[in-house]
Amino acid sequence: MSGRIHKKTTAAFLGLIFLIAIMAGVACVSLVNCNCAGLFRRSYHTIILRDKNYVDRGGRFRVQGQGTLLLPNGRLAGFTILRASDCVDVTVVAEDQGSPERAEEEMAKRIRGASHVVEQIPHTDPHGDLIGQRAILLVQKELRIEIIAQHKNDPKLLVIRSVSLAHALAYEKLIQNGYRIDRDGYLVAQIK
Repeated sequence: MSGRIHKKTTAAFLGLIFLIAIMAGVACVSLVNCNCAGLFRRSYHTIILRDKNYVDRGGRFRVQGQGTLLLPNGRLAGFTILRASDCVDVTVVAEDQGSPERAEEEMAKRIRGASHVVEQIPHTDPHGDLIGQRAILLVQKELRIEIIAQHKNDPKLLVIRSVSLAHALAYEKLIQNGYRIDRDGYLVAQIK
């Protein structure tokens, strides 16, 4: 009987050591390669508390890359890839559709093609004046959220993409309220 208890205790102890080794490896890779200070807090909230839309209040975004790409319509789009301080990526694309009418058509096409329309509302400025349209879409085939906005008489679509709705919304709020770049290269809210 004591042999079975000893084997179970040894197995539990080895399992605990294995778990600690995995967590230490994740910590080492995360902190050294990703520079993601908020990764553990995000992991705790998403895994333990099951809060899939957690974003750290003190979370910040850092530019990882920028460039241009050719759209299927033959026009150019500018893009910026950002990484939040908890290692969630957000991509922002300004797509030139050629005319305001084509931008509206492209937005309607994406809304129809989305797996789920989370929200579709008129886009207003801080004073409540109508300046365009905005939609939040779930794109199931790519498992991501897209926030799409188009201003009246503007041939461009602004698209914010992320796997996290909370991060996409946090970035949208940051750019709407104004931001600056701090000494560490992070985008932070303007102090008003």
